[in-house]
Amino acid sequence: MKMSRAFTSEEYEQKEVPIVIPPKIEETPDHDIVMRYSHGRSLEDPKLPYEIGMGFLKGEGEFFRSDEFAVKWLERAVKMGYAPAMVALAEFCLKDTKTYGFRRPARLLKQAADLGSDEAKAYIDMSSIDDPSTKKAYTAYRLNGELGDIPACLALAEGFEKGYYGKDKSRAAATWYIRAFKLGDAEAAKKALALHYKKRVELTEEELSLLKPGKSSR
Repeated sequence: MKMSRAFTSEEYEQKEVPIVIPPKIEETPDHDIVMRYSHGRSLEDPKLPYEIGMGFLKGEGEFFRSDEFAVKWLERAVKMGYAPAMVALAEFCLKDTKTYGFRRPARLLKQAADLGSDEAKAYIDMSSIDDPSTKKAYTAYRLNGELGDIPACLALAEGFEKGYYGKDKSRAAATWYIRAFKLGDAEAAKKALALHYKKRVELTEEELSLLKPGKSSR
């Protein structure tokens, strides 16, 4: 099962990776296709830019396949508060987490879920997980971990420690224990330090200083 790489705790403090699709010279402008498809419908209706975005994403009908234009139009619908576009853009990101990471799709799905999207809720629902070793479980834990959910961070740490996910498992486990500690779980610091003292992972001086007894996570 292929998983994305583990990051050090410092990397989680960095800004999310923006979605940037480089234009392709061979692609033609989208204006004419959009005008033909719209048939006079208003682009102020978020459903229309969503449909256009999905058309370019799938390359069906009169649309040609283009990630660049798909993202452009889905982003427009997202800014208008259209939940289906949020889910579609999140799914686009989740297909290439090596490039886009999990933070942006997590926020998109949370926003869509808050608007009542059952599809978005299904992605971030952890209550129905019965096997933590599956890709579905990892995705749900990771999305919630990016949203600052402590149980999800601990589930990820324990999953990496047990060898369920990806490479560099001890480093990743420590990273998520530290993340949980920063969010307010004092016991998570002990688990991260235990990995260090057992020589399963080498924590940085900054991480060790943060985790020393008596240090507050808030």
